[in-house]
Amino acid sequence: MRQQDQVAYLERMLGMVKTNTRDDGPGLSHTRVEGYFDPAQYRREVDVLFRRHPIVVGHSAQVAKPGDFVTHDATGQPILIVRGSDGVLRAFLNVCRHRSATVEPKPCGAGKRAFVCPYHGWSYDLTGRLLGITDGSAFGDVDKSQHALRPLKLAEKYGLIWVVPTALADGENAGLDIDAYLGAVQPDLEGWTMEGWQRHSFEPIVKNMNWKLVIDTFLELYHFRYLHPSTVFPLFLDNIATYEQMGRHIRIAAAKRTLTEIESQPKADWRILDHAIVLYSIFPNTVLTYTQDHCGIFTSFPISPEEAVLHFSVLISPEEKARKPESYWEANRNLFASALVEDLGIGETIQRNCHTGANRQQTFGKFEKALGWYHAEVDRAIA
Repeated sequence: MRQQDQVAYLERMLGMVKTNTRDDGPGLSHTRVEGYFDPAQYRREVDVLFRRHPIVVGHSAQVAKPGDFVTHDATGQPILIVRGSDGVLRAFLNVCRHRSATVEPKPCGAGKRAFVCPYHGWSYDLTGRLLGITDGSAFGDVDKSQHALRPLKLAEKYGLIWVVPTALADGENAGLDIDAYLGAVQPDLEGWTMEGWQRHSFEPIVKNMNWKLVIDTFLELYHFRYLHPSTVFPLFLDNIATYEQMGRHIRIAAAKRTLTEIESQPKADWRILDHAIVLYSIFPNTVLTYTQDHCGIFTSFPISPEEAVLHFSVLISPEEKARKPESYWEANRNLFASALVEDLGIGETIQRNCHTGANRQQTFGKFEKALGWYHAEVDRAIA
């Protein structure tokens, strides 16, 4: 995040504290309650957002060395990501070209030289090329060049891995211009880059709530005082935050209680992560939360119209990890986790209550404008 933007955000939040105002939008916004459970809308969301858009599926540290691989099924498509002997990261559908069995059943591994399908032993190299067919002379004529693993578009940048989970057409380039997709958010991620960062922890959390409802909880601070009185609220000023729509994406800064301390410091020394956390809603389903020394990554995936799995990771730079004991990192991870328990617990009650007929729409206040932006962007994408 550019220094001038950091100063501008801090000044805006200081102004809110002094005048007891909020970062208001022009008016209320809404989204249909049915959007959280309608099967037809759900199918469109999966077909468009989770097949045609770049989705964060991992972190570079998971596949740092040649032969390292991870598998990922949460988009509904079986994905195999592997670092080749040439250092290039590639993604494929994790599907054998013989009889459609899963080629690699393990969630991750290292030192891989080839993938061998456990069903009939067809083997593939780290570039996806079909190497061998067992009993090949008796099997029949097969053009190996036409039976490679089906590649997917992939981008690796800023410590994250994005994949578009739809098989490429023959000859289609597997490159993905993620900077163009990120748009105005790109300079921030470049500045906060997590290249070389290590994953401290990972947890998949399955909940009975629509995948968008998981994202909703990150897009406003209005609820902190009431839902998180003894977890995260003691760290933050009450509902003091800035919101900015950045194309498809959203940037939010949430003020800590130390914010007013900066008034005695030269503005050249102001650093937003000293007195706020910065969140990015990366469309369609990822939230990045940057703090002084680590980043929480929250990615919501649909299981059914009313069930989702949240992938929750904490990434830390090796330098910061070496400076502080493990107990410090565990405490930070547990703080995230405790707030999630509160957020997702009430989210499940919201999901149930959407069926009662009490509301035809969810109402978002002027300072909840990021929710309106997000749902409008979903509606545009699936239209």
